[in-house]
Amino acid sequence: MKILGIDTSTKICSLGLVEENNILAEYNLSSYYQRTSSILVSTIKDMLEGVDLKLSDLDGIAVSIGPGSFTGLRIGLGVAKGLSYASSIPLLAIPTLDALAFSLKGIPFLVCPILESKRDEVYSAAFREVDALDKVVDYNCGNIDSLLSELSSLNEKIVFIGEGIIKYRKIIEERLGRKALFVGPHLALPRGVNVAFLGLEKLRRGEVENIYTLPLLYLRKSEAEIIWEKKSK
Repeated sequence: MKILGIDTSTKICSLGLVEENNILAEYNLSSYYQRTSSILVSTIKDMLEGVDLKLSDLDGIAVSIGPGSFTGLRIGLGVAKGLSYASSIPLLAIPTLDALAFSLKGIPFLVCPILESKRDEVYSAAFREVDALDKVVDYNCGNIDSLLSELSSLNEKIVFIGEGIIKYRKIIEERLGRKALFVGPHLALPRGVNVAFLGLEKLRRGEVENIYTLPLLYLRKSEAEIIWEKKSK
């Protein structure tokens, strides 16, 4: 089965195309894609043509649903829904933090993906892999101290991944000491191919989304909502 993966949750848009266990293509774009969804659609078309495929050849479209950039997520989901509807291709929803954790599939430690939010907060979760990713700390948006307090109680080695470790590495090391392990910057951002591989797993389980009701996983209120609430008080 061939799956297209779309991740627009960060400043880099990552597209991936996989067939079973093989990567067919991978494109990464800077944040200019956020100017218009048509740029994203044309890039997907170019990627498919590069491997002699058409949209109708796909068995599924997997898209990152957040958390992450509100604007980016909306564009990515809008494009994925449009392509899914136009070609009657199953839509598959993948949380951004799952896609990050999938980069470390097979390691014998807890994996904690961290993405920066706003107001000195982070998006986070923690996973352990047995036969599949098992979430042991739920998705959350909060301050780093609260996260580290919860993780320290687990008393296990934890591998941190994601762009959030650039800013918070020092405090993580101070709080967790040798229990904290870190990956390199090449794994700082989610990859479209990982979104696609996770989508393939969901498609095999028959976990297909309804394009009319699929929500985004924001984990926090938008700046506009916060400002409106303050003005309403």
